Amino acid sequence: MTEHTNPPDDLLAAMAALGSHEPSRPRDTRLRARCHAALAESRRHEAVRGEPGWRFAVGLALAPAVVGALCGVYLFEVIARALQLYRF
Repeated sequence: MTEHTNPPDDLLAAMAALGSHEPSRPRDTRLRARCHAALAESRRHEAVRGEPGWRFAVGLALAPAVVGALCGVYLFEVIARALQLYRF
């Protein structure tokens, strides 16, 4: 194997010299408190709203049934018209 030596790169050297930025402790505490408050509010809102209920379940079951029935009626009509056209 041969050794590959890369020429020095000014951009990489400049990036290596950069330090990491740590957030300030008071800002970090405020941000965590706001996030916890938002999560608590979201949980409270869900508790007030409750479960979707039976109407939502009926809607989920009824919509595909209605669409399927309409597709069946359409398919029946297409076949009936084709049979009329060719006089079977």
